[in-house]
Formats: sequence, structure tokens, C-alpha cells
Amino acid sequence: MAPEITVETVASKLVAGVNFSTTFASLPQDMSEAIGTLQSETAKAAMQISGPVMAVYTDEMHPDRPWNCEVCVGIAEAFTEHPVLRSHELPGGTVATLTHHGAYSGLKGSYDAMFEWFSANGHTYAGPPREVYLNSPEEVAPDELLTRLEFPVVLASTERRAD
Repeated sequence: MAPEITVETVASKLVAGVNFSTTFASLPQDMSEAIGTLQSETAKAAMQISGPVMAVYTDEMHPDRPWNCEVCVGIAEAFTEHPVLRSHELPGGTVATLTHHGAYSGLKGSYDAMFEWFSANGHTYAGPPREVYLNSPEEVAPDELLTRLEFPVVLASTERRAD
């Protein structure tokens, strides 16, 4: 059964984030370390967290070379100086979204479904994709993990009307 893809509007949010470079082979380890750093640094700074941890793929994922990624979490107040974290606004807007149910190792199938949806409907990518971790391996079994994929999108029908 194909996952349900919906189009929604998400609000901009103030986030604290950690940037890192990764590859397909090292992604699970790099992501885990970056999330650990994010959680420990926001706790040390006594930041008021709002919402789940997210990953933003700021560069295109490439099979043969490293790419940049950010893990971030919503915060209540901006800050200007921190040795590890950066504060910025994650843009809101129209996103295509689906919720992946199951282990992270199965995310490729959900990404493939999203790419097929974009192609079949003539929509355009409008920014870096995001993964929103609605729960974590520390809370639930791998088959109960929920990961929301969000792809900023310009809908084909909107593009035609703008011409």
C-alpha cells in the first residue's frame, strides 16, 4: 500500500541546530551523534524546546560524496552566540508530506514514493527536504517509529496560474 501524500502549509519556526557532513554509509552514526549533541547542548543551555527533533537535508544526498545536513529543534528564544549550536528561522510554506511508519532503514521507500508523486504530478521542489521524528528508538520499537517527511513544494497548478 502506497503511503498517503498530502499538501499542507507549515509555519516558520525558530530553531537551534547542529550542522554536520555525512554520507550514505555513515548517516546512521552521524545522525545519532548530531542528535546527541543537539540534545545535550540545548539542555546545558537550558533552552525551552518546542516540538520534535528534525533533520534538514541542506545538500542533495549523493551516493559518492559527502553532503551537509542539520538536525534542529524548535526553541522559544533566539540566541546569537553558542560554540556548537546556531539559531535561525526554518522557513514555513507549502509542503508535500507523508508519515513513514517503521524503521529508519525503510525510509528509502517513502522517499521513492514522494519522488514518484512529484514526477507524476509535475510539482517542483522548493527547498530542502525535512524529516520530523515524531518519536524515537528510545521510546518505541523500530516498527513503531513515525517519521514525517516534508518537502517544500510549488504545485504544478500554482506554476501555471503564475504564467
